[in-house]
Amino acid sequence: MLRYCLTRNIRTNVLGGFIKPNPILNNITNGYYQSRSMLSTSETSSMTDEEVDKWLESIQDLRSQFKQSGFNPELDLAPPGKGKLDLLKESNQINSKTFKPTELQLNEWESLKGVPLPKRQDPVLQQITNIIMRDGKKQIAERFISRALYLVFLQTRKDPIELLKNSLDELAPLMIVKTFNTGIAKASIIPVPLSKRQRTRIAWKWVIDASKNRASSDFAVRLAEEIVAVSKGLGSAFDRRDQIHKTAIAHRSYIKLK
Repeated sequence: MLRYCLTRNIRTNVLGGFIKPNPILNNITNGYYQSRSMLSTSETSSMTDEEVDKWLESIQDLRSQFKQSGFNPELDLAPPGKGKLDLLKESNQINSKTFKPTELQLNEWESLKGVPLPKRQDPVLQQITNIIMRDGKKQIAERFISRALYLVFLQTRKDPIELLKNSLDELAPLMIVKTFNTGIAKASIIPVPLSKRQRTRIAWKWVIDASKNRASSDFAVRLAEEIVAVSKGLGSAFDRRDQIHKTAIAHRSYIKLK
């Protein structure tokens, strides 16, 4: 009987003509009714009149608040045991606080004043990433490059990007030889100079081909090992470069200077 009276008072006080029906309030009352109906008769009979009065007072307070200012979950339905929170006021207070750097942060700022900012996109990294990319999956290629450069840093403790650039510049050939038909029996083999991007592409292709002979099953590990080897002047790719240069020197008489 007590459960019936309590739930009836809740429904009549909250939804009985003073406030428009609200789905949130309906869910609250329905959930309360279902939870109370699951309790046994002994548990419901243990509620005192003071507890019932507290329930009714809280319902009256909610009704008066909803009637005056409307329903605002950020202000009205505060967590139990806490005051009413205004999230907007809290965020404004946090943003209004002034930031005071520590002594260590100030020293670090002074030491980094003369250091230039790195480029957002390095053209060499973009080029080598596009070379190893397959089926348009650039994120996978970038992941391989990032892991390989991180492993290079762990082994050498140097800037991996600068080390990669210097290694490719040392490995890349200055020119290649091309065969041209002269219209007579013998074809001419003429050395042709290469641009910066062409040299980088050929050197990176050699690094990829040499990494295939490595023992590791991880492509990033093989790349890192080959990059470290090239930076030390080792690897089979240097023999290919030297052979191209010897051929170009042997046929230097066919170069036509304008």
